[in-house]
Amino acid sequence: MRRIYHRFPQSVDLDFELSRPFRDVLACIARLHDSHTTTRGADGLVKERMLVQVADGRVQFVDLNDLAPLAENVTEVADFRVDLQRTLLTPEKRLPVSENIFFLRIVDKGAVTECYVAKEGRLGDLDAMDLRTMLKGACE
Repeated sequence: MRRIYHRFPQSVDLDFELSRPFRDVLACIARLHDSHTTTRGADGLVKERMLVQVADGRVQFVDLNDLAPLAENVTEVADFRVDLQRTLLTPEKRLPVSENIFFLRIVDKGAVTECYVAKEGRLGDLDAMDLRTMLKGACE
């Protein structure tokens, strides 16, 4: 089933190809969902978390956990909403540093998968190239 969001941006920030079949890219995206890393920054520990949602019914996004297994429920084209959150971890509390939201469309082209990325809004310190790097890293 094609999972397309009817309000996916018409102009994208970046389009690129991954040299992987569509199902492999779906598996990579599923692995990235709800993953996090912790790095030491200038102010202390920073937790980076990635949440992924997939289009449902052309008008909304649902959590990937609600649509397991992903490969059986998605074919040809899929739109995702990727939320990258950064939180500063202090002994007293957790402080949100930034939130970057991207729309990601992947299209099955046989041996390769075509990807389109558009950032929602101007907030956050990441851009479409950063999401591309994360996707390529997860798929290798």
